[in-house]
Amino acid sequence: MMTPAIIIIGGVMVFPTLYAFFMSFFKWRLGKTPKFIGFGNYIKLFTIPDIFHSIWITILFAIVVTVLTIVFALFIALLLNMELKGTNLAIALLLIPWAIPPVVNGVMWKWILNARFGTFNNVLISLGILDNFRTWTKEAWPAFIIIVFSTVYKMLPLAAFLLSASLKTIPKNLYEAAAVDGMSPIGRFFAITLPLIRPAMVIIFILLSVATFKAFDMIFVITQGGPANFTAVLNFLSYMTTFRHMKFGLGAAIAFFVSFLILIICIFYYRTTYREVRYD
Repeated sequence: MMTPAIIIIGGVMVFPTLYAFFMSFFKWRLGKTPKFIGFGNYIKLFTIPDIFHSIWITILFAIVVTVLTIVFALFIALLLNMELKGTNLAIALLLIPWAIPPVVNGVMWKWILNARFGTFNNVLISLGILDNFRTWTKEAWPAFIIIVFSTVYKMLPLAAFLLSASLKTIPKNLYEAAAVDGMSPIGRFFAITLPLIRPAMVIIFILLSVATFKAFDMIFVITQGGPANFTAVLNFLSYMTTFRHMKFGLGAAIAFFVSFLILIICIFYYRTTYREVRYD
């Protein structure tokens, strides 16, 4: 019964991954005979002009997106668990950003921030904040902020739902006992809530790390890695190397370098933040 599924998974996931790993050990350019160079591509990737900027901007992007998503998701999850009026409507609205495909999400933000026809510029001009239209995606830090915000917008619902589900598993008698002991709401949050949702936060940290380090869709649609490669994260640099410069071996090496960084970060998160949850 499982054989067809295993064959399909092997065909669409395992084989391409192994083949790309095999390519990373070759000097492989379109129209030329591949030449085995061992770890040459992994050494050469550190000589690419924009590699250190890409590493830096990828790490900064991952940190900012992760922190903002966790903070806002925790705030939303706490509100959802208060069971206020309109909670069901809020949950339904929260699903919308998560359900929108990344490319569609990118196109949406690209038009909102369009220099001439975008809503954002027109609102700022009507309020008197701006005098002229600005091309936000052509300015370095505004372009970075845009891809950060659009990514947080996309990832926030998933993180909020996971944290909300984790909050519902905390026994209410713990809060009641703490309240009887005179502990303040802030004290209860740090003494009870935060430690008990830690496993869920580890999962979210890992999911966000993977998502940010392999970010491509929205960057491709909104900024094309610009301006002047300022928002060219490692995954986008891998795409440029592979499909623009036709260096398939070097592009594969960059992709597996990204995978190695993700693995290291996930192990670090797990070892430093994961603790077994006990309610007794």
